[in-house]
Amino acid sequence: MRLLPVTISFGRPSRPELLLVAGALLLLGSASGWLVWATRSAPPPPTPVAWTVPLTVSSTPSGATVLVDDRPRGLTPAVVDIAPGPHVVSLQAPDAITETHRIDVAADDAHLDVALWRAHPAVQYLKPALPGAALVDARFLDDGRVGLVLELPGGEHQGWSLDPDRRFATQRLGDVAPRSTVAIRPNGQQLAYLLPREPSADAPHGTLEQGRDATVWLAPAAGAGEPPQRDWSLPEGDEELVDLVWAPDGQHMLLVGRQHPGQGSARTSLRWLDSTTGDAPLLALLPSEVAPGSTAWRADGRAVAFVVHTASLTAVSTLDEVGDFRYLGDLGHDGLAGPPVAPVAWGPDGRVAYSAIRPQDASAGGNVLGFSTPVVGLFLADATASPGRPVAGDTGLAPFWRPDGRLFVAGLGTERTSGLHLRALDDQSQVIDVATLDVPTPTTAGYGLRWDVSRQRALLVTNQAAASGSHDFFLLDFGWDAAS
Repeated sequence: MRLLPVTISFGRPSRPELLLVAGALLLLGSASGWLVWATRSAPPPPTPVAWTVPLTVSSTPSGATVLVDDRPRGLTPAVVDIAPGPHVVSLQAPDAITETHRIDVAADDAHLDVALWRAHPAVQYLKPALPGAALVDARFLDDGRVGLVLELPGGEHQGWSLDPDRRFATQRLGDVAPRSTVAIRPNGQQLAYLLPREPSADAPHGTLEQGRDATVWLAPAAGAGEPPQRDWSLPEGDEELVDLVWAPDGQHMLLVGRQHPGQGSARTSLRWLDSTTGDAPLLALLPSEVAPGSTAWRADGRAVAFVVHTASLTAVSTLDEVGDFRYLGDLGHDGLAGPPVAPVAWGPDGRVAYSAIRPQDASAGGNVLGFSTPVVGLFLADATASPGRPVAGDTGLAPFWRPDGRLFVAGLGTERTSGLHLRALDDQSQVIDVATLDVPTPTTAGYGLRWDVSRQRALLVTNQAAASGSHDFFLLDFGWDAAS
C-alpha cells in the first residue's frame, strides 16, 4: 500500500500558539456579548404610517352618501382621507340617480363636485307660443333656451325661443315667415330658411312665393334692420330643397334635397353647407327619404345620424362631413311611423350606440319568416365598424352617454308600469332602471330624445297617433333646482 506524501505529527502546542487561540476566543465572545446587548437595548422600529391625501366631495343636493371603493365614508360635503392612486367614488341620495366616478388621486388635495340627477324629472308639456299654431320642432340653444319652430294656418313658419329659467317666457325670433323649413342657429342669433330660386323684390321673405325651394337664406333673429341675405343656391336642374338643419358648431348645415330625374325614381340628396364660405358639396344620394327633424348630431358637428324611410322601411344611418355614409340598421317596417329622432348616441370615446332590430334566432323560437314582432335592441359600434355588436335586449329606443361615462337608454315600461323609464347599462351590459319619466306612454317606435347634458335637461319628442308627421314635445328637467 502506497503511503501519502504527508507527515502528520501530534505534539504539545507551544506557548505562542496557546496565546493566539485564547485571544481569538476572547475577541469572539466580546463581539457576541455586544451584539446581544445592542439587540436588547435598541427600541423597536416604528410602525409605518400610511400616506393619505384629503379628498373633498360635495354634491347638489348635499347630504348624499359617499362611497369610496364600495366603503361608506360619510355624507356630502365630506373630506375623506384616501391613498393616492385610482379609486371609484359613488354618491347616493334619495330620489337621485347614483353617480359613479373613477378618479386618480394625485399627491396633493383632490376635489369632486357632483350635480346629481333626479330619478323623477320635472316634466313640462310644450305648447305653441301662439294659439292656433302648431309646434313642428324644438331644439336646445347654446345658452339654455329652447328654439321653437311654429307653423301657422296657411303654412307660414316662425322662429321662437322659450326660456326655462324665466318661467318659460317666449320670444319671437326675427320677422321672417316663409312657407318652408326654418332652422334656428344654435347661438339663437340667426335664422336659416328656404326660398324658391328667384324671390320677387317686393316679397323678400318669401311669404307669397310659389315653386320649388332652391336657395338658402339667412336672417337676423333680432330683426334689427339687417335685411336677409341669400347664402347658397342649388345648381340648375330638376331638384328642390326640402329640409335644412344647423350643426352644433353653428357654421355648417345639412341640406336635404329631392331630385326628380326624367328617368327613374326620385333620390334624396345630402349636402354639407358651410355658411361662411358658401361651399356645399354633394355627399350622398339615397333611394329613400330622410325623416324631417330626425337628426342627432355628434358633439363636434362633423357627423350626423338620421332616420330614413320608404313606404315599407324605417332605418337609421349616419353621415360625416367627408361623405362617409353608414347604414346602421333597420327599425322596423313601419314606414312613416318611425321614431322622430334618430336613436343614436355618439360616445366620447368615438363609439356609437344605436337601436336596431336584433337578428331573429330560430333556435330560440324566433319566427325566421319575419311574421313575429321584431325586437329592437341596443348595439355598440366603434368609429368605423358597421354594424355593431348587440349589448342589450329590448331596453329602449333612445340611448345616450352620461357625463360619468355610463351608457343610458330610455325605453317603455313593463306590463306593470306605464310611461318611459331611463335605464343604465353597467360594464357587464346588465340593465338597471334608474329613473321614471312621467309622460303619456308613446308607441313602440314613436319617441326620441334630444339632450342638453350640461344643464341636465332633455327634450322628449313623441309621434302623435292621430296625425301623421306631427309630434308632441316635452321638456324634462333632471336638475335639482326643478324640485324647488
